Amino acid sequence: MAPQHNLRAASGHMRNLTIMHRDLEGPNTGRVRSASVAGPAVDDHGRVVTANIQAAAFYRQAQQAADASNAVTALRHAVTTDPAFGLAIADLGALTGVPSDAISGRQMNWERHHIEVVRTATAGNLGRAADLLREHLAGIGCDPLALRIVTEFRRRSGQRDGLDDLIDRLPTCHPVFRENHPGPPS
Repeated sequence: MAPQHNLRAASGHMRNLTIMHRDLEGPNTGRVRSASVAGPAVDDHGRVVTANIQAAAFYRQAQQAADASNAVTALRHAVTTDPAFGLAIADLGALTGVPSDAISGRQMNWERHHIEVVRTATAGNLGRAADLLREHLAGIGCDPLALRIVTEFRRRSGQRDGLDDLIDRLPTCHPVFRENHPGPPS
């Protein structure tokens, strides 16, 4: 039987069709989807990623991670599984404080935007990173790792405000992120 087609966005636009295989396991399971499963490698929202299927499964675990430590572990697995996976390389570099310029090859549009957001935050241009993140999220709806990275860099620099409206408007797909990043006190 052929996989079910899903109208979720490959690059953030509903007109694109993708085949979505959702990893139902939570983070830290170490379980990845078999490489023999047909269809493109996708992230947690069904967007196509430029990685192999195993690396994409680890990336989904990073997106679902309850904390940065679990995200780093999953991202390390993703990069080990696919050393050319630019999205995971950028995120891992930002979360560990060891950014890499080794990102090469082609990326999907949403991946390029994500990497730009992450690199801008890593470079310390947090105002610009927040603006790019708003634009990025307006186009794709949800990107938990980009949001985690920008909010973490802003928190470290003492900039606790400015993204509360984004966190308040998050879709319910990542409730753990909302629990760990509550809005401003009432």
